[in-house]
Formats: sequence, C-alpha cells, structure tokens
Amino acid sequence: MNASLNQSPWEFLIVSTFEHVHKMLAAAIQDGGGVCHHTTDTTSAMAYIARRKLDGICIDTRVEGAFNLVGSIRRGNSNRFSAVFACAGEEQDVARLLNAGVNFVVMRPPDPREIPTILKAAIPMMSAERLRYYRHPIVLPVVVKNLEKEHQAMTANLSRGGMAVRCPELLNPGSAIQFVLELPQRAEPVRGRGEIAWAKPEGMMGIRFYLVGEEGKKALWHWMEHRADT
Repeated sequence: MNASLNQSPWEFLIVSTFEHVHKMLAAAIQDGGGVCHHTTDTTSAMAYIARRKLDGICIDTRVEGAFNLVGSIRRGNSNRFSAVFACAGEEQDVARLLNAGVNFVVMRPPDPREIPTILKAAIPMMSAERLRYYRHPIVLPVVVKNLEKEHQAMTANLSRGGMAVRCPELLNPGSAIQFVLELPQRAEPVRGRGEIAWAKPEGMMGIRFYLVGEEGKKALWHWMEHRADT
C-alpha cells in the first residue's frame, strides 16, 4: 500500500471509541507504510478533517453521529473526495452506507487478513485524488476575468482541481470567473471557467476549476505528470 507521489505516506484518520477496532485498523495502515491519527468522537474528527488533507477516513458506525460525519465530509472542501471506510456490523445495510458516501466497508469484528485487501483496493482512488489535489509550486502568468474586467495575476501553485494566484485586486469567494493560463513551452494557453474558493487579505486567491477544454486539460495534466516525475 506504499504511496508513490512524492514518496509521502498515506495519511488516515480513524474515528472509533473501541480500542480493538482502532488498533486493528491502525496496525494494517502502518504495516502498509501509512500513518494515522485517532479520534473518538465526530466533533474532534471534523476539527481534524478541517485542518488536514487526508487520503482515507475510517469511521466506526457505532460512533454517535457517524452518518452525519460522512455527509459533512462529502459536503466539505479539501477532503470531500477522500476515501471513506466504514467499520460496520453485519446487521447494517451496506447499500445505505454506500449511498451515504462511504466507499469501502470493513465488517466488524475487523479481520486482520481482510483489512490489507480493502486498503489495497482503495489505492487507485487515493492515488487519483492525490494527483487531483497535489499543489505544484509554480509561478506562471494568468489572466482572471470577472464579468467584463480582466485581472493580471501570477500563480503560486497549480493542481488538477484549481490554483492559487496572487492578484492586485481580490474577488469575492463564490465569484464565477474565466481564466487564461500560460504554460511553459506551449503556444496555446489553457482556457477555462472556475470559481473563487477563498481570498486572503495579503493578495492571494484560490480558484476552483469548473470547466477546462479537453485539449487544455490534456496539456495541463500531462505537464503536471511530467513535473511530478522530475
């Protein structure tokens, strides 16, 4: 289960009030080269999730508010596409868990032989999310268009899902924008639409991509994959 992108280990959060569940999940994650944090309630879990980008979140369904926690994750920002694992009893409806936003189900009591198989099955999803989320630090010229006004900006970092830019004039979060991004060694710029996700007083804004042309997307992803390999 070893991670590959930048060699950083998979990072998990385990939410369980039962020590034996926590220990079994943590042992499997650590044996696979991952690291994990543990909380016993959903309030602490949400506080941790708000501060960290996680590869996986393991939730014991006996924790009070477990289903609400899954919903909060899926409605959130940086971890909304993270892999969510539910540790569930045989009496529970697996279809309901999947419909709620769970990706993988570990049955209680956890079988130490089964957990590594489930974690391995999650690797493609977690790898894809790392590629989408990973911020490449890069300074490139970008034009941000809001209504009829153009703003000359420079990127601070770039990912498959968006970019952070430095701009003399801040736009309000939620504003719809168009952008024109110049990539090195490419004649045609990448054009697309997005939304201002956040803005900071020091002149930084986060842009979430909504729509990027197919050719521009291919060029952007190819460029990022090349940078990740260097």
